[in-house]
Amino acid sequence: MKKYLCILMLALLSVACVEKDTDSLFTQLTLTVRPPQGIEMRRFQATMVFENINTRQRTSTSDFENGQLNIRLMKGLYRLSINEGGGLAYTDEKGDYRFSEVVISNDPLTFVADHSEATVDLILKN
Repeated sequence: MKKYLCILMLALLSVACVEKDTDSLFTQLTLTVRPPQGIEMRRFQATMVFENINTRQRTSTSDFENGQLNIRLMKGLYRLSINEGGGLAYTDEKGDYRFSEVVISNDPLTFVADHSEATVDLILKN
């Protein structure tokens, strides 16, 4: 009987020691998009897709405000992309108002800190 009581106490103690905080698994990311040199961004509207390279989990959002996005992601290595149709309204070097679809580099980015920041360069699709 004493043996079973000891085993029960050890089981309860091990359950109590398990960390219930999952916040340490996530990062709060601030992502900024940067237009090409010589272009003044007027409006950026696109759906950004974050694909975790290890898990293949995809998260997408279009909550950009003034070219900046805040999102909570699981920490890891990500490949970013912009869904077809995402675009940039801008003023070119001559002062003309234009719109162009955009893409970004396909290089993976690592987000492992509790708060991460990244800037991606927009590439005009002509």
